[in-house]
Amino acid sequence: MDLKHLARQQGSFLIKKLLPNSPANLTAGTPTVTTVTLTWDAVSGASYRIYRNNTQIDTSETNSYKATGLTTATTYDFEVTAVVNGDESVRSNKVTVTTE
Repeated sequence: MDLKHLARQQGSFLIKKLLPNSPANLTAGTPTVTTVTLTWDAVSGASYRIYRNNTQIDTSETNSYKATGLTTATTYDFEVTAVVNGDESVRSNKVTVTTE
């Protein structure tokens, strides 16, 4: 294959990018009226994005997060992603929490 042919075909190459591992074992502590603490297995070199009901609500530099400002007697779904070098993993397992 000559370089002219290679240059013409360059747009059809598939570039695979490896994403960070997804945080595993997301769990929620016992919720209060307005808070719940989330923990998960750390991903090496990662920071984390916290999602509540499919919307990113915050970030964390550690593998735990205290969600505050929740509404009494309300159900929430939480998920977490790992971010390494700007690349975001797929979401963790979902945990569902109902405040007191």
